[in-house]
Amino acid sequence: MENTVKILNEVIGKIKDYNKKYGINIDEFHNVLFVTSILLALLFIFYIIFILFAIFFKKSKTNKVVLLLGPCESGKTTFLFKLKTDKMCRTVPSMKENVAFVFLKNIKKSKYIQFVDFPGHPKLAFGIKKYLNITNVIVYMLDSSDRQSLKYVAENMLELFMNKAIVKRQIPIIIFCNKTDLCNSRPKKVIKEDLEREIEILKMSKYNSLEDDMNDETECFLGVNSEFFRFERAPIHVEICSASIKNNNVDEVIELIGKYY
Repeated sequence: MENTVKILNEVIGKIKDYNKKYGINIDEFHNVLFVTSILLALLFIFYIIFILFAIFFKKSKTNKVVLLLGPCESGKTTFLFKLKTDKMCRTVPSMKENVAFVFLKNIKKSKYIQFVDFPGHPKLAFGIKKYLNITNVIVYMLDSSDRQSLKYVAENMLELFMNKAIVKRQIPIIIFCNKTDLCNSRPKKVIKEDLEREIEILKMSKYNSLEDDMNDETECFLGVNSEFFRFERAPIHVEICSASIKNNNVDEVIELIGKYY
């Protein structure tokens, strides 16, 4: 403490010497020092605010992902390309995800939303884990004319319903029945009933295989054993819509996506 006082006295003494020698006004010097201190403090506060804003903006931005899932040839990449460019395109099955920011106008507040088009190849399904913590809504696309993929889609649905991260965050799922322009396409009501029937079969198979290891958590994912599966009883919110990307009839699915932004 004594050393600090001694140093301060020496500094004051030197300032007085400079004042005598060069005619510096001590009061003016104090005023300049005070104003400079205020400006530096304000600059520091603005810097902190900027850092906090940047962190918040980055967090809010990365938590607005629409995850496009579904079998190959269901129209995921075509849908993303259509949203981004308002044009149709011919695509081939991809082995890696496509990421794009899309400006959606047909929602309450027009904004840029990040879409992730994830490959439909079964061997790549494990890769969705890295996106689940930043996903707002899952859009599961299927070909409404493809009856052969029904069991595969039902298996995917059950896996999503049993995914702990999805259930914990209550990530909603929009089932997008695409290609309604085809003459052999099925109405969404029929697709819904067919999927519920297939999921019920898979659910009972899961129950039988896990009977010895059943717990409340598993029952929450699979539903009550005695009740026939319905999407209304799923552990997360599910909505179903039908559309045709080819006919530019996608307003319903865009409106549903907009509900979560």
